[in-house]
Amino acid sequence: MRITKVTTIAVLCLFLTACVSSLLIGNQLQSKLMWSFLKPLVGFDPNEVNLFETPMVKDRMTKLLGDKYEPTMKLLRTAQTIQQEGALFYVASRYAPAQVQAITDKAGMIWNADTNQMAVMLIKDGTPQIFSEQIDGAKEKITPMLPKELQTAYDKAQALKETLNEKQKALEDAQKIIENPLEATGEAVKQKIDSKVQQTQDEAKQKMTDKIESVTPPLLDQEQLELDEALKKEANEHKEKK
Repeated sequence: MRITKVTTIAVLCLFLTACVSSLLIGNQLQSKLMWSFLKPLVGFDPNEVNLFETPMVKDRMTKLLGDKYEPTMKLLRTAQTIQQEGALFYVASRYAPAQVQAITDKAGMIWNADTNQMAVMLIKDGTPQIFSEQIDGAKEKITPMLPKELQTAYDKAQALKETLNEKQKALEDAQKIIENPLEATGEAVKQKIDSKVQQTQDEAKQKMTDKIESVTPPLLDQEQLELDEALKKEANEHKEKK
């Protein structure tokens, strides 16, 4: 049964090789052909079935990765199983470095049956990257989907990288203070003085406003003015009668 399955796969490989040059993202026919090729391989060791040497896979990978092809393949060849998660067919490296690393090197190759898009997730020397096929001339890029295993590894590597970058910056700032304490402390003092000056100016303005309001008599409303005017007029008329 296994031999028959592998033989069928080999025939499909030969049939699909001629279609490699015309592979397009979103092409439903090509997606069905690629699906017919990969579906029977799920559960197999990618190295045993020469997945990475199949022209329809290798040609797309070399074009996608460029000079990253060899270091990526070194990791991918440690993969043990071709896996499927929904519309995603993928392989993930099982590389375990002898030396301790904060971020373990890892690679994954993903093919999306819904979009016919091939993508690669690569974590190398602490730097996580995602490479994905795109449509030439498209206004917007197609965001590749990752299976849970690879998405988790990518997110973890990204978070660790940001943390390491922050620590590195803190060390560089500390080094600057050690090498040139006057310049470093001078900038800190300048910022503190600027802040204090602004605070003093704000407080002075507020005090002046409060003082003006305290000595300014309250404005009379229109009715009060009219009443005062009427009283004055009545008083004058009373004097004239006398």
